[in-house]
Amino acid sequence: MTSATDDPAAPDRGRHLGLLSVSFFAASGLGLLFIVAVARWLPLAENAHFQAVWGLIFALASVLGSIEQEVTRRATVAALDGRRTPVGVAQAIALAAGVCLVVLAVLLATSKGQAMVQGSWMVAALTLLSVLNFAALILARGVLLGAHALRAYSAVLVGEALLRLLVLAMLVLFDVEAALEWAVLATVTGSLIWLGALRRMARSIHWSGGRDPWRGIGGTVAALAIANGLSALVLTGFPAVAALLLGDTPDLAVLFAVITLARTPLALLAPVQALTVPTVVRWAREGDARSLSGALRWIAAGSAAAALVGAAIGYAVGPAAVALVLGADYRPEPIMAASVVAATCVMAAALLQAAALVALERPWQLTTCWAAAIAAAAALMLAAPWDPEQRGLGGFTVASVVAFVATAFAVRQSVAFVGNGHDRSAH
Repeated sequence: MTSATDDPAAPDRGRHLGLLSVSFFAASGLGLLFIVAVARWLPLAENAHFQAVWGLIFALASVLGSIEQEVTRRATVAALDGRRTPVGVAQAIALAAGVCLVVLAVLLATSKGQAMVQGSWMVAALTLLSVLNFAALILARGVLLGAHALRAYSAVLVGEALLRLLVLAMLVLFDVEAALEWAVLATVTGSLIWLGALRRMARSIHWSGGRDPWRGIGGTVAALAIANGLSALVLTGFPAVAALLLGDTPDLAVLFAVITLARTPLALLAPVQALTVPTVVRWAREGDARSLSGALRWIAAGSAAAALVGAAIGYAVGPAAVALVLGADYRPEPIMAASVVAATCVMAAALLQAAALVALERPWQLTTCWAAAIAAAAALMLAAPWDPEQRGLGGFTVASVVAFVATAFAVRQSVAFVGNGHDRSAH
């Protein structure tokens, strides 16, 4: 195997990774700034509603985002072959968006869905519009990444978060009365950044080419979307899940705010996750079960150490830090801050193991892992004889632990196949 120092392409790969890392970090930072600004702008109860709607929007965006890898794969193959990306990528995105719209429309028609959007037709319409926006955005990102247009891809990534923040700044500057509708409008407007890539997307896709069979596309979309949708319920969509199960209560506002702040650093894992997939694929092809097992041990030990340290720091300074960032109304109890930080560290390890499962071509095992995590969280939140805040905190903690344990077990099972030379990716 050629070393990095012997590989003439290594410097380019390093620059590309650096560019993507800076872009992910910048987008994450701008996203955190937006959340903080909204929390300070909206009243406490209004922000609780906003956090639930935010979670719902980005849970659906995450489902659509699961198709981005398939778009990127097909765009890359087309670029290497010197042809345009087949129109099947647009079919896949359209199918996923259609399913999301139906699910969202059904949810918004229920009493709990109406309570989440405060019965506002504007919030409901903007939430539906967000699905179409994200569908176009993800199609554009996949095509750009597949064509190796990394600067344009990075511009779209950062531009989305920046545009969202600029719209909110304009609302504040013009002294618009703080309301849920305006905060959601700013959120949805950010994803319109795809319009900047419209011309390139139109040129890159072979719109007049032969369409793919819808049945085949449906199987691909289902396999990718179900696992990602379930993981989104545990991650960005957890406030929405908790609000639906526990009811509309201001008691959850502080918990939602703490979870939102604590999970923001998970976005910093994006470049590492991107490297996890090719690394695990290489180990699997070489039958290197030893490296895979070693990586699992490092992930387990690292997450345990990070959780302990994070819990101690969260307990000591978490309440003051959250109050400093979001305001005095959002000061959590020390045990809440410690628990959320520790659970987030465990979730980070679960995400790395999930990436390994993708690399090992185990999508349905991954689906089972995330289903177990959200089911365990829902069972606790519905059955535990505690107050809503305690049940929400318990649900988030249990979801993180179950996700870690389930993905670790699934990867270890797959490592056994690699060691015996049975890994499917090697054939």
